[in-house]
Amino acid sequence: MTLDFKEIPQASGGSGLQDTFELFSRDFFEILGYEIIQNPDRGADGKKDLIIQETRTGVSGTTKIKWLVSCKHYAHGGKSISDTDEPNILDRISVHNCDGFIGFYSTLPATSLGTNFEGLKKKTNIQSFDREQIEKILLETPQGLKLASRYFPISYEKYKVENPKPAKIFAEELSINCEYCDKNLLESKTGIFVILRKPSDHGAEVYVRNPYEESYFSCKGKCDSILKNKYLQNENYIDEWCDITDYLTPTGYIKKIMAWMNSLNIENEKVDKKAFDKLKKLFLHCFPHISREQTTAEKERIKEYLQNGFGEFL
Repeated sequence: MTLDFKEIPQASGGSGLQDTFELFSRDFFEILGYEIIQNPDRGADGKKDLIIQETRTGVSGTTKIKWLVSCKHYAHGGKSISDTDEPNILDRISVHNCDGFIGFYSTLPATSLGTNFEGLKKKTNIQSFDREQIEKILLETPQGLKLASRYFPISYEKYKVENPKPAKIFAEELSINCEYCDKNLLESKTGIFVILRKPSDHGAEVYVRNPYEESYFSCKGKCDSILKNKYLQNENYIDEWCDITDYLTPTGYIKKIMAWMNSLNIENEKVDKKAFDKLKKLFLHCFPHISREQTTAEKERIKEYLQNGFGEFL
């Protein structure tokens, strides 16, 4: 589980925050498109019911379904919701003049309740949302992530670190596209950067490598084969390549910068304008992806570099 439901205060007690889980359920169903008919309240027996309305549109017209939502927040104790925690479901639906029942739970329904739900589905509309279903919905959409940041601030901050998004640095979203199929290689993360030059003359008195003249961005496999044949059709090039993902982590990005700086300075490499322009594009367009905190896995990798005194960077 990514989201810790214990971040939402317990439903019992007099802290003044005991209604938070019910308020969360209201906001959750709002982002799913339900209309809130009755907000959470405290009845004489301490139960808090939410009534929502779903609008279904089909070939026969529009149908409105009113749902009675029962919220159970047992995450702090870890208890599952049993059939005794949800008594008289049909009566409660009738009393509130609803058409169906939704269980909204921060743990899981017990087998007894699941069996009861299956039997009731023959008589009325029944749905339930457990913690895993709720989390999945929240983490799949921008609206859900915004709601998660409000009710699960600690979990959400950890999630952001482990699931980084490109920083909003430039006015428009940058991309690096395969030069054959046009797929965005920054999203697919299956692309390569290929750079080409002519073979050097090993028989020369002074060995000097020829400059890089051409380069291209490509998907691995079929696209690369087609583009390679295109570039080698009229020129006798040799090719070197790297994964674009190597440029999409902070430490990998630094390594690539240092490698190119060393090659241009110490090894006296030359890069002609066409190839150099694409190399600049690679660094520029990858920068928003590395302008962030490192994930746990990336932090583990950098420990290796530190142990070597950053030898791989220099």
